[in-house]
Amino acid sequence: MIYVETMMIDHETYRPIAGGTKEGVRLLRYDYWRTGYGAASEKVPDMFVAQAGEYHCKAGYVSGDYEFTPRYQFFYHKDGEALFECRGATARLGRGDLLMVPASEIYSYTSSGGVKYHWFALEGRWPTSLCPDHWQKRSVGWDAVLESILIGMRESLIMREPGYELRALGYFYEFMARVEELGRSNLAGESEYPEAVRNAMMFLRENCDRPFSAAQAAAAVGISQSHLRALFRRWLGESPQSYHTRCRIEQAKRLLREHRLLVFEVAYQVGYKDVRYFARVFKKVTGLTPSQYARA
Repeated sequence: MIYVETMMIDHETYRPIAGGTKEGVRLLRYDYWRTGYGAASEKVPDMFVAQAGEYHCKAGYVSGDYEFTPRYQFFYHKDGEALFECRGATARLGRGDLLMVPASEIYSYTSSGGVKYHWFALEGRWPTSLCPDHWQKRSVGWDAVLESILIGMRESLIMREPGYELRALGYFYEFMARVEELGRSNLAGESEYPEAVRNAMMFLRENCDRPFSAAQAAAAVGISQSHLRALFRRWLGESPQSYHTRCRIEQAKRLLREHRLLVFEVAYQVGYKDVRYFARVFKKVTGLTPSQYARA
């Protein structure tokens, strides 16, 4: 238990690095990075995930086509702001923005204050039905499921277990399906839920790894706590705290199912410092303990 509590002090400090950024010479451009590399295979002759990772870039970060020209690239922004410039057009990117850049596109990507993002690149024959033939920015919002998919893609390239090429490609299609799902759910939400409910749901999903705060949730959408509770009861049939807990447990289920993490690691990633309490909540919601769910 002492070891678990020590691990919880600073999660990113203990995350292993593929490439040695924190154990050895740090790259000048990054505070943190973790990345995996793929390779062409007979199993995936038309297209494959060439690289996937998470990058925490320092102030003054500069990147561009000179690094990744032959690849189709995806940037999913976690924190900070960046400026993308291509063919005389510009786009400002912030938390929850998705940028898709076709191969051989000439561009620059800069951040004066530093930025954190997930990134992956495809090589081979591009799926034109899914990816545009010109760069595109989509504001999909920050989504814990999307991040979990990207982590799975990255870890499959790092671990390189048998079938990893197909597994990484599967994560790509799952990623695109989730992007489309978010787009449809946002459109459906316009008619189904009031704006305050939609915004509060998004806030709680984005903060599922933090302790629930009714005051913060209400302040985020500009209404009182009592009004927020009443809206959730009316439209969702549950309290904001219950919804927040459900988001946490759904994320925990995905981590247990797809990433083979230990229970205490999953507990920390979804915001629980007490592993025993996490296990009780998990069983209350799912009917199984985390260990039982992972085995099943």
